Amino acid sequence: MEKLKWLLWFSFFVNHVYATQLPAVFTHWLEQYTQDLHTDVAEEYYQTWLDKAQHPVNLNSVERENLEDFPFLSYRQIENILEYRYDRDFFATPYELALVEEMDSITIALLLPFVEAKPIDTPNTFSLKNSLKNASHTVTSRFDYTFQPDKAYLQGKYLGKPWAGYINYQLNQEHISAGLTAQKNAYEPFTLPHNAGFDFYSGHVAIKNCGVLKQLVIGDYSATFGQGLVLGTGSGFSHWSDINSLGKRQDKLYAKKKGSEQLYLRGLGITLQSKHWQFSALGSVKQVDEAQGLHRTTAELAKKQGEITYMVGGNVLANYAHIKVGCSFMFDWFTRLAFIGLDYRTHYKNFLFSGEIACNHTGKIATVNQVTIALHSTLKIGLQQRYYAPCYNQAFGYAGSVESAFKQGEIGCYGTVEWLVLPTLKWNMSAEISKKLSPQHRINRSSMVYKTQVSGTYQFNQTQQLFCKWQWSKQERNESAQNQTILPTYAYTKHSIQLQYNGTLKQGLQLKSGWVGRLFQYHNQPICMGHLVFQDIGFKNNQWQIMGRLCFFDIPDYDNKITVYENDVLYAFSNTGYYGKGIRAYVNIGYKPHKGWGIYLKAAHTYYTDNIHEIPHQTTIHAVIQYTWKKR
Repeated sequence: MEKLKWLLWFSFFVNHVYATQLPAVFTHWLEQYTQDLHTDVAEEYYQTWLDKAQHPVNLNSVERENLEDFPFLSYRQIENILEYRYDRDFFATPYELALVEEMDSITIALLLPFVEAKPIDTPNTFSLKNSLKNASHTVTSRFDYTFQPDKAYLQGKYLGKPWAGYINYQLNQEHISAGLTAQKNAYEPFTLPHNAGFDFYSGHVAIKNCGVLKQLVIGDYSATFGQGLVLGTGSGFSHWSDINSLGKRQDKLYAKKKGSEQLYLRGLGITLQSKHWQFSALGSVKQVDEAQGLHRTTAELAKKQGEITYMVGGNVLANYAHIKVGCSFMFDWFTRLAFIGLDYRTHYKNFLFSGEIACNHTGKIATVNQVTIALHSTLKIGLQQRYYAPCYNQAFGYAGSVESAFKQGEIGCYGTVEWLVLPTLKWNMSAEISKKLSPQHRINRSSMVYKTQVSGTYQFNQTQQLFCKWQWSKQERNESAQNQTILPTYAYTKHSIQLQYNGTLKQGLQLKSGWVGRLFQYHNQPICMGHLVFQDIGFKNNQWQIMGRLCFFDIPDYDNKITVYENDVLYAFSNTGYYGKGIRAYVNIGYKPHKGWGIYLKAAHTYYTDNIHEIPHQTTIHAVIQYTWKKR
């Protein structure tokens, strides 16, 4: 088996991959709005957008529902795009978006990678044979390795080797898709008697847009309806992301392709649709993984195969021109909990209202409501109210309005203002006050949370952008102490400033420069200061993409940790956390000799100059191969 591992590793260097990378402007937008999400969730969302870039929508045939998938588009911008197409009959080029009312340069730069303008093909009657004949096939492999293993591995606590990877196959066509994934995390065993190969397997078969059958998924999938209080297993942005994503707009099933080993359902889901009505039913049968997807030790492996949980649910949706009303319900046999929720979205003139109220069989309530007001085409205000009872306990719900699991209980209000000063200059100002109703991590009682943020984006052109952001937060936590039943709690504050430039210059030259500074103070202790500065430089043409980074950081306290996005291999999303003092450098190389093949490699090295880290050096490599083909 050891020889097989190195044979797989060698194959990364002798094969090639075809890949579509997201432009720097969109990657930066995604980077800012996934910082508070779990790594698996952020990576799953990143992979979703990569797939969208590889299969752009046609502006001449796209429907309102598909445009609502783009969280940076407001409902007025969506209406204006559809109205422009109705008046002009068709888009000759995606750059005509500049002629659409209320479309600014920043939004256009975000949207362009995912749209195209092509003549509308005559729709064909669905045929499984023709669908399989015209489908595209993609095989992707990924391999990660860290040369300096963890201390627990050296002590013999971990059962596997310090490498991670996956193999994924995808079939895609307009009406049908299928996928199979096998993956392994670092230090998880790859051989008997613990595992017969990879640690986790996932797959699906899906049919969509065939008359009244909107979606049929068999296998692993996620479901998002309303605001996600009852059924929200898919990933999504938090309310700090964008004023246009303040309220969720998607009501659908998603076939699982890659990503988290936790946030998904396993079974069958179906959606039927008519002109204004949509009916969905779904069921899931899977084992509870108490180890949260990590199975490195004997104890974690024992938690992998827990009790089997059975879940059934559904949604009924009425969707008209100015109002949408839906009802979601589900029952979980494992927890013996039942949930039902009513959601809505409606707009009147310059007002957009959305929200959901849900309760379980014991009467515990969760609700989230928001309103977006367009005072002017350049000025918008968003307000949100939310409440989650301490014992609501919905394991299959994921509300983007909450940074952590809402089953812990929370009440809060949030406000944001977006001002388009110029077509190329946008300011955002946000503030939030919330109260945690139950004990949280590092605090044994209810507590208050205060946050505010101001950010600005200046778009020089479609490929160059300047960004600045200031954040402030005040929270509470327990004082570190031992052998005490009741711990005193004190407030701590954080200040963060970020400046960043992203640009693609002439002849394929790419530059990214950034500086992040942060202040942290707990109670009356001295202020802890930390900062980092980085410089990226790269080159890109039709065949090559090379990007390198040199980063210097000085962050003496883990509480002041700074997280920054890094370019990575295909389908990998890296929000790297820095603390301590040292230097980090990496190089990311992509090569596409011809359509269908290519290779992506990343080598990174971190050198610590302090005494905080037990291992002063850390070197990692990442590699991805992908092959895409389509029968002609």
